[in-house]
Amino acid sequence: MNLYTTLTLRYLKKNKKRTIVTIIGVILSTALICGIGSIYESYMDYQFRQTIEQEGYFHSAFYNVKKEDLDTITKSAGIAKTSISEDLGYSKLNKEKLNLINLKAYNQNGFEMNQVKLKEGRLPTNENEIVLSERAIPLTNKKLGDTITLNVGKRIDENGKGIEIPILKENERLVDTKEKEYKIVGIMKKPYAELSEISNGITYLESNKPFEKDTLDAYILFKNPKEAYTIATNIAKTLGLEVDKSTDNGESMIYNNDNKTHYENLYFNEYLLRLQGASLYENINKTFNKILLIVTLLVIVCTVVTVYNSFSISVSERKKQFGVLNSIGATKTQVMKLVFIEAIVISLIGIPIGLIVGTFGMDLIFKSIQTVFNSQFISDINLRVIYNPYMIVGSALIVLLAILVSAILPAINCAKTSPLESIRNSDDLKIGKVKNSKLVKLIFKTEGVLAYKNLRRNKKKFRITLFSLVTSVVIFISFSGFIDLFEKANRVNIGEINYDMRVWYSGIREKNDIVKDLNNIDGVNKISAINPYGAETYINESNINKEYKDLIERRFSKENKNGEIVYIFNNNGINFVGDKAIEELELKTGSFDKESAIKENGIILRNKSDNSSSRKQSEISLTNYKVGDTINICKRYIDKNDKEVRVPIKLKVLATTEDFLPGYRWSTYMGIDFITYNEVGEKLGYKISDGDIYIDTNKTKKTRDDVKDIAKKYGYDVSDDVEDVLEMEEAINVMKIFVYGFTVVISLISATNIINTMSTNINLRKKEFAIIKSLGVTPSGFNRMIYLESLLYGVLALLYGIPIGLLIDVYMNEVLGDAIEIGMVLPIKAVLISIVGVFVITFVSAYIPMKKINKENTIENIRQGSI
Repeated sequence: MNLYTTLTLRYLKKNKKRTIVTIIGVILSTALICGIGSIYESYMDYQFRQTIEQEGYFHSAFYNVKKEDLDTITKSAGIAKTSISEDLGYSKLNKEKLNLINLKAYNQNGFEMNQVKLKEGRLPTNENEIVLSERAIPLTNKKLGDTITLNVGKRIDENGKGIEIPILKENERLVDTKEKEYKIVGIMKKPYAELSEISNGITYLESNKPFEKDTLDAYILFKNPKEAYTIATNIAKTLGLEVDKSTDNGESMIYNNDNKTHYENLYFNEYLLRLQGASLYENINKTFNKILLIVTLLVIVCTVVTVYNSFSISVSERKKQFGVLNSIGATKTQVMKLVFIEAIVISLIGIPIGLIVGTFGMDLIFKSIQTVFNSQFISDINLRVIYNPYMIVGSALIVLLAILVSAILPAINCAKTSPLESIRNSDDLKIGKVKNSKLVKLIFKTEGVLAYKNLRRNKKKFRITLFSLVTSVVIFISFSGFIDLFEKANRVNIGEINYDMRVWYSGIREKNDIVKDLNNIDGVNKISAINPYGAETYINESNINKEYKDLIERRFSKENKNGEIVYIFNNNGINFVGDKAIEELELKTGSFDKESAIKENGIILRNKSDNSSSRKQSEISLTNYKVGDTINICKRYIDKNDKEVRVPIKLKVLATTEDFLPGYRWSTYMGIDFITYNEVGEKLGYKISDGDIYIDTNKTKKTRDDVKDIAKKYGYDVSDDVEDVLEMEEAINVMKIFVYGFTVVISLISATNIINTMSTNINLRKKEFAIIKSLGVTPSGFNRMIYLESLLYGVLALLYGIPIGLLIDVYMNEVLGDAIEIGMVLPIKAVLISIVGVFVITFVSAYIPMKKINKENTIENIRQGSI
């Protein structure tokens, strides 16, 4: 150990408190950048695994590919893996009702790439074996190991036209059926895309045997996701797939891209691609990169400030030490070497501890929050903390660089000053008359004036302390705003499910006692019977939202009525519901009662429309209707003579809401919704029944079985969506775990940084305070002086920090708006918390060291100097 190291270690030991404070600052900085990095990596890992489970592990797919074209796809350059599937058709599961199963065949890779998850049994290994969806099993009265006979054919409607969509239609039937016998070797979890009306069954596709159909589906996983679009479109061109230059009013949700070029039967797994930074839409990639850059810069700034503050707040004391060393012959190089060794020693202690706190600490925080939520994950995707070695090394290097800069700058500054001036340590003080504040003198008396002038004379130290406090406020507000944005965007993306079972009857149904019987079941919390009808709506030009006039012009037809332009909205819904469903809606404006509704054809308006595409998610207001306005709709139906009848109806807006009725997960696509009582529907001539019922239960098996028994009694179909609801709740809870974990880290870092800054600032001024007390300042006067300093620091930190934090949040709102339009989200709650928190923390931080100083010997503190 050389002389420099010995001297440095002796200095650190003699100044234990200052050393500990500095090390704590380093630990906090390292933990912050490493912890937030772990949160980001862990959340992206969860999203990646969840997307694969829900959407499949492939980047693109070609549908209805001719057999002879398969080699063109599978043997193209840049492809990591492919799978082949064959759509065999549909079959009834029983003779009583039209419960259908969609039968497909996968080759070996297909089971993985399409995420077939087994609950029981095994995967099929030949064309005579099958796995059935867990929803299909109860409809077949079969079990694992049994043989099932299926008559597989194609679906057609009453006009003989083929049906491809996975939704049952009235009067549809199966034709060209072929009998096929399978052994049930496995029961799989309900596929994410499986709807309630049609179940799924999968058998094995043997490539060495002739295929049953002329076309197949091919799924592709690329080696480099960013090449997915280029390679796939080149294949599409080679295959001669039809190209469609789309216009905005016919934008495809699936095949769309920035060039608005659609290749028929080519699909991109956009959800997986965007998580890998390879979205087909440049605006999404730019938004993701900008948000990531903003958050990264904020974290780095906070890290550097915390480290710099830990070193630089004692600059004046360090200057005195360096001046003494210079006066006894130490060269500038030797002083720099001492500082460098000190920085390395502190780094070797603080950085490893910070990395441990930032990694394992986040694991502990996640587990603690998860315990609070009592989240029971029902999927195979368990939350886990990811430790990225590059993130850990990067965190250590950033903090080390910040330490070296923070430690060496004071030494360089001191090297420019003569040893005598450094020892006197008076160059930071402003000599001369300092302007007094009448308000300070009025409230805090003489001691307050002394504190105020002292801060103004020590501007450099004051600015360092204030800058650290401002940074804490900015970081807390800006990150809180980001978290609010993230949470709202995630909810828009996930949607809402406000029921867990659906009971319905296809076709017109007379009223019966099914609702009464369902209400009598133990464990049923809420029942909502809804009668949904379409409502072609005529909207005057004066009632449309001018902000979206261009969009409305492209999307909707218009006509001239009585000299005014009228737009025809044809994707609206009018929903007739019972009293309880109306009572549970939270009204935004107006009031709604049955008597007025029946008398005036009154409705509750939900004026939110979904305008999302693969490029951007957006919820907008197409109209500016308000309470008291009249809306013209048209009731359309086919009479006994097969002629269309159109009946004009005037509705009056009595109230507005943004709530969803049960069964609605997102807003209606490019349409508005009307809600009113069943009695209003009867008055207007609509058929009101209990044909579509949404149920909220306690989710126990017994309750669900009882609901199914009642449905069977009345001949209704049942959709048990409990697992969908639990999976959605899981996704929301996981989001909350990450959000609250993020909040805990930011709050702890911000609060600790303020405490560290204030307490260190006071502890390093013992000699100054002792001199003031020796001049006759009383203990109460001294306390007032310190409290005034804390108040000034707090007020100024908020005056600078709040506007800067809000400006950053406004910018993040604008950046995110390029990919998902959710309106302005400002962290008002975070602003209020920061106002209260800053004053509480600064006063507490000042009180503790102040109380200790009051007990110490004044003469000893005057004699005290930096060692």
